[in-house]
Amino acid sequence: MAKYLVIVESPKKTGYIKKFLGSQYDVVASVGHIADLPAKGLNVDIKDDFKPTYAVYPDKKDVVKKIKEKAKKADVVYLMSDLDREGEAISWHIANILPKSTKIKRAVTASITKEAVKDAIKNAGDINMDMVGSYECRRILDRLCGYKASYPTKQATGGISAGRVQSAGLRILAEREKEIRDFVPQEYWPIEVVLEKKNGEQVTAYIKKPNKMNVKVEAEANAIIETLKKEGWVVSKYDAKEKSVRPYAPFTTSSLYQSASSILNMNSGITASTAQDLYEEGHITYLRSDSTFIIPEFVQLIRHKALDKYGSNYIPSKLNVFSNKKNAQEAHEAIRVTDVNNENVSDGAKRRLYEVIWRRTLACQMANMIQFVTSSEFTCDKYIYSAHGNRTTFDGWRKAWKYGGSEDSEIPEFEVGEKLKLISVKTEQKFTIPLPRYSEASFIKELEKRGIGRPSTYKSIIDILQKRDYTEIQKKVFHVTDMGLRVSDFLVDVGFCFVDLDFTKNLEDNLDRIAKDKVDKLTILNHFWDRLKGDIENAKKKREEASDTDYPCPKCDGHLQLKFSRYGPFYSCSNRTNKEAKCDYKCDIGKDGKPKEKEKFELEYSEFSCPNCGEPLLIRASKKNPDKKYLGCRNWQQKKCAGFYEAETGEKIEFKKRKFKKFK
Repeated sequence: MAKYLVIVESPKKTGYIKKFLGSQYDVVASVGHIADLPAKGLNVDIKDDFKPTYAVYPDKKDVVKKIKEKAKKADVVYLMSDLDREGEAISWHIANILPKSTKIKRAVTASITKEAVKDAIKNAGDINMDMVGSYECRRILDRLCGYKASYPTKQATGGISAGRVQSAGLRILAEREKEIRDFVPQEYWPIEVVLEKKNGEQVTAYIKKPNKMNVKVEAEANAIIETLKKEGWVVSKYDAKEKSVRPYAPFTTSSLYQSASSILNMNSGITASTAQDLYEEGHITYLRSDSTFIIPEFVQLIRHKALDKYGSNYIPSKLNVFSNKKNAQEAHEAIRVTDVNNENVSDGAKRRLYEVIWRRTLACQMANMIQFVTSSEFTCDKYIYSAHGNRTTFDGWRKAWKYGGSEDSEIPEFEVGEKLKLISVKTEQKFTIPLPRYSEASFIKELEKRGIGRPSTYKSIIDILQKRDYTEIQKKVFHVTDMGLRVSDFLVDVGFCFVDLDFTKNLEDNLDRIAKDKVDKLTILNHFWDRLKGDIENAKKKREEASDTDYPCPKCDGHLQLKFSRYGPFYSCSNRTNKEAKCDYKCDIGKDGKPKEKEKFELEYSEFSCPNCGEPLLIRASKKNPDKKYLGCRNWQQKKCAGFYEAETGEKIEFKKRKFKKFK
């Protein structure tokens, strides 16, 4: 019988860990979080120092019961959830549902290998309450923001929600979208020449002075060309030197997403799930990391592997050290393979992603690449042209990292003062183009650059924006919908703190500071709430100002106001909330923006009857998707007859709702 119980997040880990630890250990999975703030209601007591009320997910009832039963029989319970603040919170929630007499230890590992797991058990300690505090602050901030800001946003724009991090991300995408839509192409005429040395060697050069963008019209380009044909050419500058190129740093979550996108054409969802599988199978370290640190012991293993595989020339005399960005989690490692001698695993997506991670792991500790680079300038009258060349003389780390290398592009050697002959000159009309839309990879890179979100949230930001219909992915890039632009513009116009990118970045930094016990969570919560309260009041005023129209209500002395529902905009009477003279008039909006009476449709009966009252079931269409048909009772407004039925079979459509059982 097992003496010890180990609780992990993923069921996939249980078999590996049980095998590593032996028969005295039982291993069970929590399957992620077991509790959260219930979706219905605020569940945060603002007056009582923002005290949260958590609840166990009802679909985790059996999981919790199993954990409790096994915990009663164990001498020690080891909580081995993931090593970030979400993982710390999972361990904390589990600890709270166990009997008080349970002996609990927190075990942390960055990889699922025998050595790492045994080491985690050996060095198990207490739950890190600073990390839990960081989690709680993050969760409460998100709830305050979403619960308090979403309602005025929905009323003003029709958007489903606002969010602390998602809205900051939406603003970044919306600003780029508007830049693209407002972009006016500018005409320019670049001029290219081919020059020849006396020995017959040729070089292609491009105009440097004036700037190619300043040659606006064809006539100006032709005038320059006439001068270039008449005047002599001379070499005015020539430089040649060796350039040492350092290897890329080992992977963080952000750089892994970017490389998987550019090299393997994987989106963030596939990359995350594939990397998660590799982690749970023990092939790579923890996949949510913003650190480039690799433990010294493993660095030596990398160097030995590179030495055996490529030779001593490929090993630098000193270890390669990479600096982390501010607030990176220093205790974490970069994303690396757990066994550098294992060059490939499994098949399919896992094999391809593993190879990229393996090559990056190896390359980061290899010798610099050496290139011979040259640059030249050529003068003709008052015009200056330039040409650049490069040749790799030692491939170094690129021996392992085979992706995205540039081909050699050499130019002849020159001497300053050397005269050249013009062989050809050409120009063509071109137009400037706007900045490109963000891909998933470039968006994540921008989020990281601006300090918005953290490795554990990048994917969820993308998922939420798409789920809310604020963005769409078309041809692998983000397009912001009209709804998304409307929501972003409203949030920015109001001046909500969470769309102030500097404010949001500082808030993320403060969450990291809480985890390091450098600031109290209550200080951060009070600061945020004081700002958010004023923003909400401003939002209400902005909403009312934006909604008023000059159209009179046809039923009373009120006027029409612009409102939004999940199905789109409509007009409603301003007296809808007037207790003394309430008016429920509503109408649609015509294509010209003017009020338009709602169209009445004839009822279409089906062959089925309502199982509750016997009345006919009517054929209805989804407002969001008119082609999607379903059945509803003619008396649907009566609560007992609410429900939806399959259009073809008449069978009731069941919708699962997650409810919570609260606990303290």
